[in-house]
Amino acid sequence: MKEKILAYTTILLIFSLFFGILLWVNFTIVPHLPDGESFLVPWIGARSFLVEQTNPYTLDAARETQIAIYGHPAGDGEYPYRLDIPFYILSFYFPFGLIENYDLARALWMSFAEIALFVVGFLSIYLSEWKTSRTNKIIYFLALFISFYGLYPLIEGSGAIFSALTLLLILVATRNGWDSFLGLLLAFGVLRWQIGGLLFLLVIFWLVKSRKWRVFGILTMSLTALIGTSFVLVPKWFTPFASSIVANARGAQGFLFSEIIQIWNPANSILIANIIKWILLLILFLEWRAARDRDFQQFFWVASLSLAITPFLNIHITPIFYSILFFPLALVFKIAEDRWSRQAKWGIPLVAISILFSWGLFNRASHGLQLLTFLLPLLLFIALYWLRWWYISPPRTWVDEISRNYK
Repeated sequence: MKEKILAYTTILLIFSLFFGILLWVNFTIVPHLPDGESFLVPWIGARSFLVEQTNPYTLDAARETQIAIYGHPAGDGEYPYRLDIPFYILSFYFPFGLIENYDLARALWMSFAEIALFVVGFLSIYLSEWKTSRTNKIIYFLALFISFYGLYPLIEGSGAIFSALTLLLILVATRNGWDSFLGLLLAFGVLRWQIGGLLFLLVIFWLVKSRKWRVFGILTMSLTALIGTSFVLVPKWFTPFASSIVANARGAQGFLFSEIIQIWNPANSILIANIIKWILLLILFLEWRAARDRDFQQFFWVASLSLAITPFLNIHITPIFYSILFFPLALVFKIAEDRWSRQAKWGIPLVAISILFSWGLFNRASHGLQLLTFLLPLLLFIALYWLRWWYISPPRTWVDEISRNYK
């Protein structure tokens, strides 16, 4: 018993030391980073409720945020930065809202976000069942933390990392049959429809097909309790919250797929984008139907496809939501290594290192941010379909069978 207590105490001390160092490093670098509007908005909202004891969804709270970002209230054509997350999710920002020093609050948030990002990488490897070398895992995690797609959400203070973690936990709970946990997670699962909406709908579709009615019962009870508590604490929060969603949607932060097409074909960009959107939705509909009575292997492939397709549906999208894409990336690496083990020894590190240096495109290329918004999802879509047969179907020939068994 004493040995267990000593072991747990040692682990706690090591974690506390590690977290303290992480917090100190983040607090040192935060003043040199951009403002981090994605964290600033809910932080001001949390302080409005906790310190000023006002409704965080009002226009007055929004003006305070706009002045902090622009130096003046937002005018026509400027993004309004209204608080557009439900009150029960805003409550997760309350501990940070109690901290008056914004840099310290943001550094603490970044520290938790970095831990969450590590768990995102771990769960991505776990769900994809990618059994690879230690070198490949190290390179994968370096890409996760240092590449544009992993570091950009951290710099922006985005809550999308925690949304990605929630979505991956939903997949874990779905596969393992943790109905009670799944019902609770679903209440937090669609904070941002821009990247996780299709995946959320796929899970709902899978649960209906599997007749998991207990999950929906727990989800209903969870939402009733969470929303009911929100109304007790802030009786008039919902109407201005809904107005904030509409106002931010009109502000249209992010990029449309038609805008990237417009670079090469200005005249027909909207038409081409809409044609591609409906083709992709048809493909997705067929893949969802095909996955209805299959195992979780195909379910995870379709989940990855849903994530990769989302940016091409001509909705406003920004790379701050892209930490979730490291799950389909891990799945692609796993399939490729199963299929071509020798080539994968150098191919996977090469691809991961290329992603690691995505900052070069951001800094040097014209329209770099727009290109990066659609480049990784496009590559994932191509790779998922290229490897589809090998992953969800039996080997086609005896050569494939030998290759799979004696790689």
